[in-house]
Amino acid sequence: MKRLIVAVAAALLAAPSGEAAAQPAVPGLNAEAARSLSDFLNAGPHRAFVVGADGRASWWAGVGGPDPGTAVSNALKRCEERGKPPCTLHVVNNYTVNGAPWREQVPARASDAPDIGRVRPEPYWSMRGPQLANGLIVWSHGYMAGKNATDSAPQMWIGRFTRVGYDLYRFDREWIADWASDATALADAMRKAREMGYRRIILAGQSAGAWVSLAALARGAPVDGVISIAAAHHGEVTRMRDTTRARSEWQNVLRALKPGPRVVLVNFAEDAYDVGGRMADARSIFGKSGVDGVIIDEPEGFKGHGAGSDSAFGRKFGPCMVAFIETGKKQQPC
Repeated sequence: MKRLIVAVAAALLAAPSGEAAAQPAVPGLNAEAARSLSDFLNAGPHRAFVVGADGRASWWAGVGGPDPGTAVSNALKRCEERGKPPCTLHVVNNYTVNGAPWREQVPARASDAPDIGRVRPEPYWSMRGPQLANGLIVWSHGYMAGKNATDSAPQMWIGRFTRVGYDLYRFDREWIADWASDATALADAMRKAREMGYRRIILAGQSAGAWVSLAALARGAPVDGVISIAAAHHGEVTRMRDTTRARSEWQNVLRALKPGPRVVLVNFAEDAYDVGGRMADARSIFGKSGVDGVIIDEPEGFKGHGAGSDSAFGRKFGPCMVAFIETGKKQQPC
């Protein structure tokens, strides 16, 4: 098939390496690689985009770790195995490098990206800043006792928000000893983010991160929306003698939410942390309180506590979650 060389669309154009940019740009892509770049830009960090000598693109995204090194090595390896070397690294996270050594082009911390209370900028990620960004999205990771999750990757669908101009920060908690203090600290940080000038703020998280995001909203965090993926607080159901308390605390968190911010709740089948009945609780409570919510309950094809990390989940539900949070429109399949 004849390969037609095309320019990257204007929406994908970026500023020079090292500057906060609209989107990374890759010159001289063929049509197939341009489509791959578009898919890549919908994914979250850490991520890397590589193009072979034949114009074929390879990329890797959603990789944890302290830096993008694993994403870079995986993308280069895929290119060498499937494409035609030499393979050129073009984009690392949201920095354009175009073949230059990425560690010289991608700073560990974006310039002028301060901590916001206990919230810190996503490492190796370019920021626009509160005056230029369309908003701020704060990712809160899940947690397992005895395991440091502060280097874990945000779920892939986060890239849908960064693509439309959101800065990406993280609320990292190596150990969780005081739930109320964490939720209060997150709410306080969002008040500071408003003072800095962020026009829109979204809290998002999985498991314990989803719970603390909802709890922060219940404590008055001045945000525009919350995306809660498989919220959990009490551990696996099989280890509970009685799920009554866990169900009651869930209901209490939802009752504390006030109309205004839009809320997305996602729950998966066969979730070992799900005490049952929570989405029915949400429908009932939101119906009475007037909270504007989307409830994605046991979507077909996705099972288990970590199903939100599946790239297929991001492809299917990412667009409608963005549409609801940004506009209030409820689109299929949400």
